[in-house]
Amino acid sequence: MESSLVSKVISNGISLGTVVSPRFKVNRITVNLILPLDQSTASVYAILPFLLRKSCEDYPDFSMLQRRLDELYGAALEGDVRKVGDNQILSLAATGIDDAYTLEGEKITGELASILSGALLRPAFVDGGFDPKELELEKNNLVDLIESEINDKRSYAINRMVEIMFGGEPYGINKYGNADEVKSLTAEQVTAAYHKAIETAKIEILFIGCGDSSKVEGIFKQAFESVLRNPVDITQSHVSGDTKEICHTDRMNVTQSKMVLGFRTGVEPKSPQSYALRLMTAIYGGTPFSLLFVNVREKLSLCYYCAARFDISKGILMVDCGVEDANIDRAREEILNQLESVKSDSFTDDEMSQAALSLKNSLNTIGDSVASLENWYLGQIILGLQDSPEDMVRHIAGVSRADIVDAANTIKQDTVYVLTQEGMYLND
Repeated sequence: MESSLVSKVISNGISLGTVVSPRFKVNRITVNLILPLDQSTASVYAILPFLLRKSCEDYPDFSMLQRRLDELYGAALEGDVRKVGDNQILSLAATGIDDAYTLEGEKITGELASILSGALLRPAFVDGGFDPKELELEKNNLVDLIESEINDKRSYAINRMVEIMFGGEPYGINKYGNADEVKSLTAEQVTAAYHKAIETAKIEILFIGCGDSSKVEGIFKQAFESVLRNPVDITQSHVSGDTKEICHTDRMNVTQSKMVLGFRTGVEPKSPQSYALRLMTAIYGGTPFSLLFVNVREKLSLCYYCAARFDISKGILMVDCGVEDANIDRAREEILNQLESVKSDSFTDDEMSQAALSLKNSLNTIGDSVASLENWYLGQIILGLQDSPEDMVRHIAGVSRADIVDAANTIKQDTVYVLTQEGMYLND
């Protein structure tokens, strides 16, 4: 069933995108503040959604707000921070059942939109700013979140590779900023950042569900009528195919080494070649039938895991693996050998069809969840694209073997990052 987006401008720099599907019985309303990623503001912006989700003028403490959400058939209000390309996205989302499914005809959707707009635009300020006590709690939570990333060594290694590959560029900045900056934040700084974000952010409101979005549109139009707005443009720098050839090793107390290889393609998000790169990545290392999994992991036993992913926002390919220290160089060599297999058209029809089917199945599951659809369309909007998941399936189906080979030959190695034990792997 097609799940296409209908978008309209409702105010200065504010758009409402709607996806309506009868497969759902809930509605999800998300307000996304899209801001340029900048090291000086990443931390102070990152804490905002987690403060805003806890209260508002109508429900000035978390207990009151949660009690009201419980009354609305267990609705939820969440905050999140995302990164798409060179942009940091601050999100507040409200999810609840559609009005058609309430027991006594209660109007849940409009009430959720009112709560969401209140949380965003009418925070429960104390003396004109965020409550210092609440701020300290959320600072501790955000620091814990940042520091917990180091415990997941696979994610940590990928993030470090991106940081090194894009050193000095917005894309290399952690979406949460850094722990030291979070610890130093004051209520005055966070309050000033809040007002700046509301004034300057490009705002995308997304309504995903089975209901009527007209009430939501009216509530947000009215809510923003008196709000000073001077929105900035969404930025998205193009990544060229020119490589830097960086090798970097970090050492810490790990039981299993990690290696992440970063490749540049120079392919822009709107290029038709991006579809071929998606399928090429699936063949190369995106499925349990891929060349990296079957050959590097299974046949040669060089890695505990080995997978590839393609980031359309920057046109980059990443391969990450868990590997014994003694096998790092050999694993890297074999990862590159498998890439050459794709570049030289040395993959089978079965490998191509299995990858296409896996990719199709993955895309088809996006429409099963309001949250995954919201995430999909937000990415499309920020990158200036208009594909539905079903559109993407059709594009993938039209990719030929020659397209895959051509796409593979845009890939150039740029950065090699290794995380290993102290005193190990000295081949920097």
